[in-house]
Amino acid sequence: MNYVTILMLTSSICIELTGGFFGRTLRDGNGRTRTHIDITAAGTFRAIDKYIKLNKGFGSIDEFFSYDSNGKDTMMKKVFALRKAVADTQENKKDTAYIHCHADQIVLAHNFVKSCQQKLIARKNDINEFITQLGECLYTIQSFYSNTNWVEMYGGVAYEDFGINTLMDVAALEEDTCLDYADYNSECKNNIRVNGKLTSGYHHGRGNTKPTTIGSSTGKCSHGGPEDDSRKLVARCGINKDSITPEWSPHSYLHKQAYTAAVQATENFLVANGTGLLKTIVSKLFDDIFHVKRRKAMTLAFAIDYTGSMADDIDAVKKQVIEFLTTTVGSAYEPADYVLSLFHDPVSLNSAHRYIDGYVMINKVQAIEAENGDNGDCPEYAAAGMLAAIALMRDNSPLYVFTDADVKDADRIQEVIIAAKAKNIQVSSLITSQCTRRKRSALGRHERSASTLSFFQQIAEATGGNVHETDKENIGHVLETAIGETFPSTEIILNSFDWSAAETNDKNITVDSTITVLKISVTGSSAETDVDIYYANGTLETYTSGKSTRIYISSGETIISIQHPPGSVMKLRRNVINDWKVNITAQSSIKVDGELLEKSDTGEMVPLKGNPISDNNYTVELSVYNFGPSGTCHNIALTDSAENVISSHEPLQLQRDLDTLCAAAFRMPYVEFQVKLYGNDDSGRSFTRKLSALHKPSSVKLIIKASTDDIILGKERLIGYEVLNRGTVTETYQVSISDDHSFVQGTTTVEYTLHPGNGANGTFAVKPTTPSIIFSYTVSVLIVSTGEIQQSITKKLVVTDVERPDCTVVHTAGICVIASLNTANCSLYNWTASAEVTFSGTLLKSISSTVGMSVELAHVNITELSAGPIAVNISGDCCTPSLYINVIDVDGYISQCDLSFGDGQSVQSVEVVSDPSGSSGTDIYTIIIIMTVCVAVILVVLIGAFALRMHQLKSKDALHGSKAIQETTRKEKFNAEMISKTQGLSLIEQ
Repeated sequence: MNYVTILMLTSSICIELTGGFFGRTLRDGNGRTRTHIDITAAGTFRAIDKYIKLNKGFGSIDEFFSYDSNGKDTMMKKVFALRKAVADTQENKKDTAYIHCHADQIVLAHNFVKSCQQKLIARKNDINEFITQLGECLYTIQSFYSNTNWVEMYGGVAYEDFGINTLMDVAALEEDTCLDYADYNSECKNNIRVNGKLTSGYHHGRGNTKPTTIGSSTGKCSHGGPEDDSRKLVARCGINKDSITPEWSPHSYLHKQAYTAAVQATENFLVANGTGLLKTIVSKLFDDIFHVKRRKAMTLAFAIDYTGSMADDIDAVKKQVIEFLTTTVGSAYEPADYVLSLFHDPVSLNSAHRYIDGYVMINKVQAIEAENGDNGDCPEYAAAGMLAAIALMRDNSPLYVFTDADVKDADRIQEVIIAAKAKNIQVSSLITSQCTRRKRSALGRHERSASTLSFFQQIAEATGGNVHETDKENIGHVLETAIGETFPSTEIILNSFDWSAAETNDKNITVDSTITVLKISVTGSSAETDVDIYYANGTLETYTSGKSTRIYISSGETIISIQHPPGSVMKLRRNVINDWKVNITAQSSIKVDGELLEKSDTGEMVPLKGNPISDNNYTVELSVYNFGPSGTCHNIALTDSAENVISSHEPLQLQRDLDTLCAAAFRMPYVEFQVKLYGNDDSGRSFTRKLSALHKPSSVKLIIKASTDDIILGKERLIGYEVLNRGTVTETYQVSISDDHSFVQGTTTVEYTLHPGNGANGTFAVKPTTPSIIFSYTVSVLIVSTGEIQQSITKKLVVTDVERPDCTVVHTAGICVIASLNTANCSLYNWTASAEVTFSGTLLKSISSTVGMSVELAHVNITELSAGPIAVNISGDCCTPSLYINVIDVDGYISQCDLSFGDGQSVQSVEVVSDPSGSSGTDIYTIIIIMTVCVAVILVVLIGAFALRMHQLKSKDALHGSKAIQETTRKEKFNAEMISKTQGLSLIEQ
C-alpha cells in the first residue's frame, strides 16, 4: 500500500468520523507528522539502548536479545504500554493547562515534572501504575517543545534544566508575548515578540482563557489550529509545532526540530547521567519496567504437594502446569531442563527428578495422583521437597511450590534459604489453604496459621520470590502471573470458537510460516483420540516424531502441541460428536495488540473504558508487530462465539517506525464479539490473528469521576460516578463499589430506575487505613431484573501519609454577567473569593494565581509552615472572569482552585458600549432584539429592490449572473474540501 493510498484512506475515514479518526496520531492526515506515540517509542528505545551499553556489556538492543526474540517482544510490549500512557494523558488531563505547558503556565509544568520522581518511587511496586505515571510525566516533557518558544530560540536541542534545576525566565502573566496576525488559519512566522524568556500559547477548551486586549497589535500567544478559538483573539494565530501542516500548526516549519528535541528529552528523563530516572530507581527496577532481561539456560522447577488433602486441587494444578508446558515446549523461551519434586507425609514418599525432554515432563505431571499417607494430619514435608528440587536445579532458576497444608519441617527454613541463595534460586509459593479449612474448621482454628505464612514468606523474601494465596478457580491466573516474568509467553491466538454437535464438517486452521509452535485445546472431549489433525496433503499427525504430542487432561480437555508445523491450511477433525470449545494458539513473530476507541466530548478518539454501548460508533485500532514492510491487513472482522462473521471491515493501514497500524470504524452490534484480523505476511502468505478480549454489548454507560491524586492515610475521599441509560427501555440499575483492602466506607450499593436517555450521579467513600500501599477499587453496574453486570471499571490509588497541598474554594461573591464581559465594562464589575489550603508533612513553596497582578491575593506568610489549614483571599474584576489559585509545595506537588465568575464566557474586545451601571444581561438582549428587527426590515427592503432589479435585467446580464453563481459554487466546494482534509489527527500535543 503506497503513501498516497494511505493518505487517501486517512482523509476519507477522517471525514466520515468528523473529528479525527486517528485521534492519537495524524490528525492532519500528513504521514510526515510525528506524534507522542512516535516520540515516546523513539526516545525510550534510545534510552534502553544506552542503558544496555552502559550496564549490560552489549553494543545494542538487538545484540542483547540476539538469542531471545521473545524477551525482545516483551520489552517492546512495555514500550508500547508506555507510549499509550503518554498519548492517553492528552485526553485524561485535557483541562489541566500546565500538563500541556499552555497559557504561560510553564513554572507549574516545571514543578509538575519535578514532582515526578517521588510519584514514581511511590509506584515502584506496581509496574502498570508506574508506567501510567511515567506516561503523564513524559507527556508534559514532550509538550514543552511543541507548545513553548524554546525551539524558536534554541532549535532542536533538549532543555536539560526543565523539571530538574532552576528554570530560566518566563514571560510575566501581564506581558504581551506575540504579534497579531490577521490570517490566523495559516502559518505565521516571527510572531513571537519576547526573546531570552519562555512563553507558551493559550488554548481555549484546555483549562485556560486567553486575556483580551483592545486596540493593540500585541497580546498573549495562542496555541493555534482549528480546535483553538483563542487564535481569533489578539494576538491572533498561534505558535504550536504539533504537526507538519500549517493549518493545524502555525509554526509547522519547526515541527521536525520540536520532534528531535522531544525525543532527546524523553531519553534524558529516563537515563541522563546524574538526573535521569535511572538515578532514582535501582537497575533491577529499570530491568523490570522495560523487561531488559535475557532468557538464560535455566531450570523450570515445580515442588508439588500430592497428599490426599490436595485431591480437590491437584487437577487444577496439573491442568495449569500442562497448559503452560505445552505452550513452552519447542518455543524460543523453553527452559534448558525441568525438575519435578513431589512431597508428602511421611517424608519417605517424597521424590524428585530432572527431565530434559519437555514432553516427558508433561507426561510425568499428567500422571500425578493425590495419595493418602500414613499420617492424617495436615502438615507436610514441604521443606524437604523444596531442598530436593533445589539440589537438581541449575543456578539462577525459579522454583514454584504448590501446597494446601502447613509445614511439618519448618525447622529447616534456614537450610532452604541457604541452599536457594547459594544457587540464586527464587522460591515462589502458591497456597490454596484447602487442607486447613477442611481439617481444622471443626476445631475452630484459623484457616492458616501465621507460622505457615511466615515460613513461605520468609523464604520468598530471602530469595526474591513471592507468596500467592489462591484457590483452584484462580490458580491459572496466579500461575501465569508468577511464571510470566521469568518465562514470558508471547502466545498469540489464531482462532477460538464453540464447535456445536450439529456441525459435522472439519475446521480449517491457517498456519503461517512464522509459527514455531502450534497448540490446539479442545474442551468437552472425553479422550485424546476424540480429535485428529490432518496436514494439507491429507497426512494424519501420529505424534511419533518427538516434535508433537497429544494429551488428555482429566478435566475434559485434549491438548495437541506441534513444533514447527508447515505453513499451510490444516484440518481439525473430530471422531466423537459433542459440543466442544476450541482454542487454537501459537508461538509466532507476528503479534497483534489492539483496543477499541470512542469519540470523547472534545472530538478526540480515546480508549474505551468499560463495555461498548449497542448501536454506537467505535473504532478498532490494531498494532501489528514484526509485520515487515510488505505485510498487509486486508480485513478486520467481528466474530461471534461460533466463528460467524457479524460484520467485516476494510482497514486503514499505516506503517510506523516500530509497527503497522490497522484500523477500522464499526457500529457496535447487539451481540458479544471478538476481533479477528486477516492479512498477508511479508512473503504474501495468508495469516489470521484473533484478539482475546470478548466485547459484550451494554445498554448503560458508566463514568468514574474521581481524583487520581495520591490519597491521604486516614482521610476519606469521595468516588463520584455517573450512570446513563443508553438503552430503549426503562431499567433499574444497581451501582456497587468494592476494593481489595476493605477501605470502602458506608453504603456500597445504590439502585436507580432510569428512563431511556436519563442518568444519575452518586458517590461512594473510601478511607485508607494502611500506609504506603497501592489499592484498587471497582465500580460496577448491573441490571436488577437479570442480575447481569453491564459495566465494571477498576482504578487504583496510592496511599500516602504526606498530605500534599489541597486547595478548596470556600466562598465566592460576585458574578460576571453578559454586560460585564467586554473590555469597556469589565473593570466596573468586581468579585471576591476565599479558599482553604490544607497540608501536612511538607512545606509550601508558593501560592499564586494564573492571571498575575490583575488580581489581589492575600494569605499568611507560608515560610516554614509545615501544616495547614491556611486561608487565601482573592479579589478582582470581570476583566478576569476565570482563573486558578495555584499552590505548590517544595517537592513540586500542585493543587489548584478553579474560580469561574462568567459561566465559561470570555471577555470580548469592544470600543464603546452603553453605561453598564444601569444595564443587565436582559437590557443587552433587548437591544440585540431591537437591532435584529431593524436589520431584518432593512434586509426585506433590499431583497425586494434586488428582485425588482433582477426582473429588469437583460438576457446578457442574466447569463453573466449565472456564471458568477457557478463560480461561487466552485469556491464553496473547494472550501468544503479544504475543511474536510483538515479533519485529521493529533501529534506532539493538541
